[in-house]
Amino acid sequence: MNYKQIYRDKTHSGAYLFFGKEKYLIENAISYLINKYVKGTEAFNYTKFKGSDVKPEDIISACETYPVMNEKKIVLLRDVCDFLNENELKDSFYDFLNKLSDFVILIFWDTQSIKKTTKFYKYFHKKNRDMEFDKLGSADLRNFIKGYFIRKGKSIKDSEVAIFIQESGYNSKNEDIRLLDLNSEMDKIAAVAKDNIIKESDIRSIISDNIDTNIFKFLDALLSKNTEIAIKELHNLDKLGEPLPLIFHMIIRQVKNLLSYKILSEKNLSRNDIMNKMDVKKFEFEKKILTYEGNFSKNFLLEFHDELIKADELLKTSSVDEIVILETIIIKYCNNL
Repeated sequence: MNYKQIYRDKTHSGAYLFFGKEKYLIENAISYLINKYVKGTEAFNYTKFKGSDVKPEDIISACETYPVMNEKKIVLLRDVCDFLNENELKDSFYDFLNKLSDFVILIFWDTQSIKKTTKFYKYFHKKNRDMEFDKLGSADLRNFIKGYFIRKGKSIKDSEVAIFIQESGYNSKNEDIRLLDLNSEMDKIAAVAKDNIIKESDIRSIISDNIDTNIFKFLDALLSKNTEIAIKELHNLDKLGEPLPLIFHMIIRQVKNLLSYKILSEKNLSRNDIMNKMDVKKFEFEKKILTYEGNFSKNFLLEFHDELIKADELLKTSSVDEIVILETIIIKYCNNL
């Protein structure tokens, strides 16, 4: 269920599962519930546990204790996956959840990536208590950015919001960009802005210095076989001072990963087994390798890998401009030459 339901409900009680990519939104929701129900009495009515340090009986005991000078109490368990790994939950624990008193708000916070096939997740999903805090959609993201700048005493037009979103990489395939990252960038932009209205120049003065953003644009362009953008981003990285040997290493790694996938996929292994043997993270495997591997044949990757070995030797021993060598590599890579 979408996390916004937390704000729509007039009253809250019972157990909830908070999960998703946006830690910032989860923290805001928890703060909202604390301020609504236990503000001023947190010492008595707000209990926090870490998943690796708590037993089911500790949670039960905390939830069965009546609130002090208040109608509600909140119990928060952070790191659900650690809790599930350390404890085998019996049916009696789920019976306890079913019978929670109305004065208790019990929040399980998943800080990792809980499997939706587990009994624990399915319990909350069935009861519509699985609150997902996913990355914001376009409209919500625009409102979030405008509101954040307003709180900083600044305003921003829709055109500049669009530029900020584009340059930040939040909506790109790079899922590592979160609202907390945007907050940090917006703090910097608000600090350098001389006027009350945020200008495009204010945004670019900060975002253009973000090497990580350019690296992801460069790699995505390579995988998409977009020669023009790949070369453009190569020059951007060079201007930002990113070492050219490191860029070359990224190309080699990308080719090795795609080639490894091609070879392993011929062995009738499951995708999960292939991912583990390649020792890559799930995001990179699914969003990068699986998405783009069809753009390149095994034979091309084998031949191109040999080209890269020769180019590596040329970079180390030749006086030829490194940029020229990398541009040639990019053209061959993107055009399957």
